[in-house]
Amino acid sequence: MIEAVFSQFAESGSVRAVWLWLLGEGLSFPLQQTAGNTWPELRWVAPTYNAIHRVLTHPSYAGAYVYGRTRHERVVDEAGAARVRRRRVGRDEWAVLIVDHHPGYIDWATFEANQARIGANIRPKAHDQAVRSGRALRSCRGSLPAGTAGGVSPCTTRGRTRALAITALAGSSSRGGA
Repeated sequence: MIEAVFSQFAESGSVRAVWLWLLGEGLSFPLQQTAGNTWPELRWVAPTYNAIHRVLTHPSYAGAYVYGRTRHERVVDEAGAARVRRRRVGRDEWAVLIVDHHPGYIDWATFEANQARIGANIRPKAHDQAVRSGRALRSCRGSLPAGTAGGVSPCTTRGRTRALAITALAGSSSRGGA
């Protein structure tokens, strides 16, 4: 099953495509659950996106031993209660990384190439500041005729992004005519 995940990712280059392929083929995915002090129980379930992503991004599947991928932090919540939060840290902060520790499903070079492909598939984050330069902004310059005052509409929110629309005043066109 794990081999199928890596071979499908090599073909498609997308975690989502692998997940949808597994679902479409009606294949089950192993799930190991621990209840209390008992031995982990292995069950076969419908694959989830997170399970496929975890397989493709965990270094142990590439034969590496890793320790310290997460940190536990103590934080105080809004109610003033102390909580422990677990957060992932970057590779440069891992306590231990031993490449080629054991035989993996893929080699380390393939793993790193896969991480780059997965990273390239992620949508870019929204900017917290106004855009001051760039191709999109440059393409707007000069679109209003000389001497025509443009009006600025208020920001509109669509989901998490904001849009600022620049419009020409009534009676003018972007071609310079009135």
